[in-house]
Amino acid sequence: MARKSRVIALVPAHNEQDIIEDTITSLMNQTHPFYFVLVIADNCTDDTAKIVKRLQRVYGAKKLRFMETVDNKYKKAGALNQGYIATRSSHAQFIFGMDADTIIDSHMVEEAVKQFQREPNTAGICSAYRTLPIKTAMTRWQKLLWRLQNIEFGLANAWRIENIESARVLPGVSVMFRAKALREVYNLHEGIVWATDSLVEDYRLTLELKDLGWDAKSSLSMISWSDVPLKLFGKGGLIDQRQRWYSGTVDELRRRGVKRHSRYELFTITLLAIDFLMRILLVAAYVAIIAMGNQVEWVSWFLLIPLAASLTQFYRWIKYTDQRDRWQGFMTLTLVANELYAMLRELIYLYAIWISYRRPDRAW
Repeated sequence: MARKSRVIALVPAHNEQDIIEDTITSLMNQTHPFYFVLVIADNCTDDTAKIVKRLQRVYGAKKLRFMETVDNKYKKAGALNQGYIATRSSHAQFIFGMDADTIIDSHMVEEAVKQFQREPNTAGICSAYRTLPIKTAMTRWQKLLWRLQNIEFGLANAWRIENIESARVLPGVSVMFRAKALREVYNLHEGIVWATDSLVEDYRLTLELKDLGWDAKSSLSMISWSDVPLKLFGKGGLIDQRQRWYSGTVDELRRRGVKRHSRYELFTITLLAIDFLMRILLVAAYVAIIAMGNQVEWVSWFLLIPLAASLTQFYRWIKYTDQRDRWQGFMTLTLVANELYAMLRELIYLYAIWISYRRPDRAW
């Protein structure tokens, strides 16, 4: 029988007592078993550590390992770096990284290893991302936010499969790396893999791997379910999360300038501003037509544009989204809710550009 590839997992966790057991269970139930899983407790003040230590008695301390960060001021990036250094002697061929509030499919590792074997120049593969199931205890507002993000994740998966040649970013939510590629980054930065001076350490790492000549890919055969913000405002809310993502991306692009692997991103930001303006003009045009009551001959043809967009979006939602329900179908077909949500994200992105320039020294 062929020898299985040696794969380890690094799981940074900060106060994840509500989900860490389910996360570990999904890691331990892989069709291609991990050599070991390392949970890295980072400044936890809840029962995360107690739960992991209890589960060590179930799975064994060699299979499920545990460590706590020491003097870590760099949040997730710092925890990952400390975990990586602690496991360098494992001789792993692949390293899986994930957020502790994520559940992975039982075939995750198996599918990743198969793709790595087919693609010797691939440094990292990110999974298809789905939202954890809707809960009956959620308020109507929380369910609306959940549905909008579930649709968004599904359409993002559609984009990934349609652009399968290269992943823009290898998100830290759930991603497998070739250990050899990470070693190159580690040696380049003298002991650091995940940048501690970046709000989007996963994006920085993706760009550095590409600069080193590696490919970054995605896979719809690798599936993970993750938590999503169920509030708009405040710490950890949707706006706070997206502002960090977007402003961190702009930070990286400003740092790099116009280079090979950042030119496309700079182009898309320009398109984003144009798209936002066009959405406003389109809405204004419809309002003006309705308000004036004018007979405009080309309106019926003009309506074909949103109709085509609606049907395309509905098809992609059906094909690439799970946990579908009639409310999501209604929002996808009518476009209104999704378009307003898209405008909100674009507005946050424009604000993030301003924040990146005005507050370059902000913390995570």
